Amino acid sequence: MKVLIVSSGNIKNKKRLSELSKAVDKTVCADAGAYHLKSMGIFPDVIIGDFDSLSPEDLNFFKRHHVNLVEHPPDKDATDTELAAMWAFEQNAAEIIFMGASGSRLDHTLANIMLLKKMADLQIKARIIDDHNCIYLVRDRLALSGRPGELLSIIPVTETVSGVTLEGLEFPLKDAQMKMGSSLGISNRFAAKEAVISIRQGILIVTKSKD
Repeated sequence: MKVLIVSSGNIKNKKRLSELSKAVDKTVCADAGAYHLKSMGIFPDVIIGDFDSLSPEDLNFFKRHHVNLVEHPPDKDATDTELAAMWAFEQNAAEIIFMGASGSRLDHTLANIMLLKKMADLQIKARIIDDHNCIYLVRDRLALSGRPGELLSIIPVTETVSGVTLEGLEFPLKDAQMKMGSSLGISNRFAAKEAVISIRQGILIVTKSKD
């Protein structure tokens, strides 16, 4: 099962959001992420959170349209986005796409990127999509399609990442080692229609980006 989780961060590409909502099995909103869908006339399958950002009028609106509401107390140990991800896990999701997971709140953006690690631990394929980036977490191998010249960056998020091999990029690597804090992997570019990132040990964040 493929699940789309919509959070309250920035989403300008509403066409892409609409296309994704039609391509998944379930659409889940993390609290005020529901505003993105409401403005497009799309109803999620469920809205999850403490509802501190949705007005009573909007809550009643979604109730009238029989949208499932899962409320949590304000004093909780997880963000609304994480609660939505765990709901997807409990529904046996095999893949999760996050939108609205990045924005002006850097703390939430970083937490959501790190949430990719939790999903990987749960054997769930996951990525974050925003208006400029697709963000992935890699612990073994990732193949991505693209056009020559498109940007791709790799960022080590463990102390050491070993066995780093990059294929299909202008600046390839073979069995290299990277240290956390290194900017070596920033702004590489596709040289072919597919790029392959593989590592032997550690964790990388991979971003396919456009300016």
